Amino acid sequence: MQLKDRGRLILKAGVKMNIDVSDFNALIQKVWNYPQIDENTDYTQLVIKASETDGSGGKITIKDIDRLADYPDVKSVTILGLSQDTFEYFINTYGQQLKYICFWKNKAVEDWSLLSELPDLEGLSWNHNQRITKLWDMTNNKSLKAVMLEDFTRLHDLSGVEKAPSLEWFGIGNVIWSTSEIDSLKPFINSNVKHIDFHGKKIRDMDISFIPDMHNLEIFDFPSNLFSTEEVAWLVAKCPHLKGCSLGPYFIYRSYDTKTQSYYDSDVVIVGKRKPLLSLAVDDNKIKIKKYVDRFNEFVEKYKNE
Repeated sequence: MQLKDRGRLILKAGVKMNIDVSDFNALIQKVWNYPQIDENTDYTQLVIKASETDGSGGKITIKDIDRLADYPDVKSVTILGLSQDTFEYFINTYGQQLKYICFWKNKAVEDWSLLSELPDLEGLSWNHNQRITKLWDMTNNKSLKAVMLEDFTRLHDLSGVEKAPSLEWFGIGNVIWSTSEIDSLKPFINSNVKHIDFHGKKIRDMDISFIPDMHNLEIFDFPSNLFSTEEVAWLVAKCPHLKGCSLGPYFIYRSYDTKTQSYYDSDVVIVGKRKPLLSLAVDDNKIKIKKYVDRFNEFVEKYKNE
């Protein structure tokens, strides 16, 4: 399925940011432009990994990491299989060279504080970690614009995110396991972040009362069933400028038809806790959808007038 549209706004459209793109992968390709490594393929990303790996990331060696010495002009790298000692070697030896780093399957790293010594780093994504419990000090990351953290099982406190002077995009959540929980979004109150993308299991305090006071925030994405319908309507009423895939009464999924080789509108996801997914192929569902939309709009009008 491909996400197409919502009940009120188009998903992530018209974002007035230095990083004006629809998703994190597009951001990587547009801003950091992976170098062409193999002239015989369209694959343009330098991947540093263990010489022998079963797909789980393996355990990388210093020799494997030193492949980077052959690419002194490379600015974007994906690296797999780091332990604490090889992570430190990688950052100390090559970190200053890089604008974007994707850490993929480096679950054994427990201290990433050396990232604070990379003032020219612009983007970072890290997929899967079982040991890290707090953010690094971002004060010196003066060029850092975007961070995406996925499948972190022990990182719950996002305190310190407000120290990043140039950070605009911050995402955290699940990819494989539905285990990502954060304590609160409150650390973002005094940040410069323009786009928050939470796609995890739970925000423990469930507090969004301060969002209208976050004047830098332009996009807030979250799972459609994270908050109640009334809470989402309150947010829409108080922040009419705010965009996000779940900031409306519903959004539409598009499915791919293999016969026609084209996408079509197939289902409607109603926004709110315990709300259904309704097939557009069922005529009676159109009446149900209208009722949900009307109720949502009633909540919006109620809170607009408060």
